Amino acid sequence: MEDGQKTTILTIPPEVTVNILEHLLADHTPSKSPYADLLPVTQTSTHLRHTALSAPALWSKIEINDKPASFNFAKLCLSRSGNHKLDISIRVLKKMEAKIKGLLALLQYVSTRIRSLSMKLSFTGVGQWEVWWDSLEALDYRALETLNFEVWHREVVTADTIAVNAIPLPTQNSPLRSLSLVHASLQLPDSPVLSNLAILKLSSASFWDWPYFDLFEVLRNSTALEELELRGVGLKECRRSYSASQLPAVPRLEHPNLRRLSLIAVENNMLARVLTSLTAPNLEVVSLEIPEELQNDVELVWDDLPQAAPFSTVRSLFVTDRSSQPSESPHKDQYVHFLAKMFPGVEELELPAARWRGVFMTRAEHVKIAITPWKDLRSLVLNYPDGLCVGWCLEFLSETLRFLEARKRQDSPPLEWLHLGACSNCPSEVKDLLSSKIQKLMRSKDDLQVIEVSH
Repeated sequence: MEDGQKTTILTIPPEVTVNILEHLLADHTPSKSPYADLLPVTQTSTHLRHTALSAPALWSKIEINDKPASFNFAKLCLSRSGNHKLDISIRVLKKMEAKIKGLLALLQYVSTRIRSLSMKLSFTGVGQWEVWWDSLEALDYRALETLNFEVWHREVVTADTIAVNAIPLPTQNSPLRSLSLVHASLQLPDSPVLSNLAILKLSSASFWDWPYFDLFEVLRNSTALEELELRGVGLKECRRSYSASQLPAVPRLEHPNLRRLSLIAVENNMLARVLTSLTAPNLEVVSLEIPEELQNDVELVWDDLPQAAPFSTVRSLFVTDRSSQPSESPHKDQYVHFLAKMFPGVEELELPAARWRGVFMTRAEHVKIAITPWKDLRSLVLNYPDGLCVGWCLEFLSETLRFLEARKRQDSPPLEWLHLGACSNCPSEVKDLLSSKIQKLMRSKDDLQVIEVSH
C-alpha cells in the first residue's frame, strides 16, 4: 500500500467483504438467529447491504421456529439464496397440525438443494407422523449430507414411543454422511445410505428396546463410520435384564474406519455387548458414561463377559460416573479391569475416583488383583461427580500411590500429568505424606495437581 492511501469498505474487493460477512453467520442456538449479527452490520451502509444481497451464500441458512415471523423470513432468505446449497433448521413444538402443510411444501420446493436438515418436532398423533414422513421420503435428497432429527415430547419418553417413531432413510443414492436421531429409531430400508455414513449419533430412552436387533443391524450396515455415539436420554428403567452369560447373540460389528466411540449413559448390558462385538482396528478415542441407577439394570460380573479382542490402538479413554453410590457398586473393580483389558494402550485416562478405589487393594470379598494396567499411560485424571470425595480421599491417594509404585517396579515411565482430589476433612499429616510420595514418582512436581473436594 502506498503512503497516504486509505482503505475503506468501498475499496475492499466484494469477495473479501462477503468472506468477512460469512464469519458473522455464527453457529446459532434455539434462542439466537444465525442472522442476528449479520443483519445489523449490513444496515450500516448501502454498499454493505448491496454486497450482502448479491451473495447467495450469506442467505443459505434457513431457520423456522414457532414464531410466525420466522416462516416469512425463511421465504425471504430462500429468494436471496439463488441456487446455493441450503442448511435448514426446523424447530416446531406448537400447533404442528396448522404448520405441517406449509413446512412440507417448502421442503419439497428446495429438496434438491438441502445440504443439511435439522428438525426438532412435536407430533400430536400418529397421523401427523405418517403424513410427515410419507411426504419427506418421496423427496429428492441428492445434496443432503447431514440429517439431524429429534422427536420432542411433553410426556415422559418410553421405549414404546421410540418404537413408533421409526423414520425412513432416503432410498435413492444420497451423499448423506452424518446422521443424528433423538427419541427415534430407523426403518431398515434396502438403501446404500447407511454404508456411506461417517458419523452416526443415536440418542434413545432405551437402546435395549429399540428394538434391540434392529439397532445392531443399523450398526452392522454402517461400515464406513468414523464416529459413533450412543446416548441414553431420559432413561428411567430397563425392560430387560441379562447376566453376562445371557447376553443375546448379535452379528459382529466391523468398522475399519472408526476413530471415535462414545457410549453415554447406556445400560451396562448394552455397553458390554457393543464393546465385545465390535472390531475397530483404528479406534483412537473412547468416551464412556456410567448412568444413574436404572430400575432392572444389571451390575454385570465383568470378568464373566465373552472374550473379545482388545482395542490396542485406543490412546484416549474418558470415563464418567453418574450413579449415586459408585464406590459401593458390586463388581466395580472388575469394571476397571475390564477396561484395562479392552484398552491396554491408553496414554490419556480419565476415571471416576470412586471406581479407582479398591482396584489394587486386597479386599476380603474379592480375589487379590495382580495387574498394573496401562503401561503406556502419560496422563491420569480422577474426576469427582458433584465435587464430592464420598469419604474415601485417603483411599484414593493410597490407591494412586500403589499404582505408581507398581509402574516404577515395571520400569514404566513416570506420568506427565496426574489430577486427583482430597478434602479438608482428611488428616493433613497423612494427606501431605501421601501427596509427597506421589509427587516423587512423577516426572516433575509441576505434573501433579491435587484439588480440594467436598467431603
